[in-house]
Amino acid sequence: MKNHPAALVFSVAVVLFAAGCSLPQAQPDPTRFYVLTAPAAAVPVTDGAVIGLRNVEVAAYLRSRSLIVRQGEHEVEFREFARWGEALDAGLARVLREALLATGAAEQVVATPFPLDQHRDFDVNVRVLACEGGADGTVRFRAGWELWSTGAGAEIVERGDYQSAGLTWDTRSEASLVAALSQAVAGLGAEITAAVGRQ
Repeated sequence: MKNHPAALVFSVAVVLFAAGCSLPQAQPDPTRFYVLTAPAAAVPVTDGAVIGLRNVEVAAYLRSRSLIVRQGEHEVEFREFARWGEALDAGLARVLREALLATGAAEQVVATPFPLDQHRDFDVNVRVLACEGGADGTVRFRAGWELWSTGAGAEIVERGDYQSAGLTWDTRSEASLVAALSQAVAGLGAEITAAVGRQ
């Protein structure tokens, strides 16, 4: 029985197609996840202030899970494969709480919602306006903060605009950016506790 020429051509085409269409090899996921690092714990104090951490708000563009690198005054790059391991506002609140305690000026730092019977000497509001690396290796961290008295006549007793200075990062390593931002949050904590000490 002779093979029909069309059937032979079809068979060869099927073999070549199957050989060229093998499934691609699975590639490892290049995404890396990062968290801010809290400063080392200080020796607990029993005569320091009790601080309520009311709110840590971040600017809308910072709510992305991607780390951000600023390319210019009006341009930012979201690093697709470098992501925060937790929501940035939660990470900032966690590290700021530890930074306030690490100074040794605070006996306790409590976060909202406050228990009804929780005594507090001061409350703090923070709004983070910048939290990113620069393409030139600089670090941009800026936060406005308010220190409030507590009780029936609560009012702002001091406010500040903290901006990190002198911090740099290796532009080939997002881990170094996260380490530098962690230092910046510690600096914010130190500025706030200095304000507490002035009251």
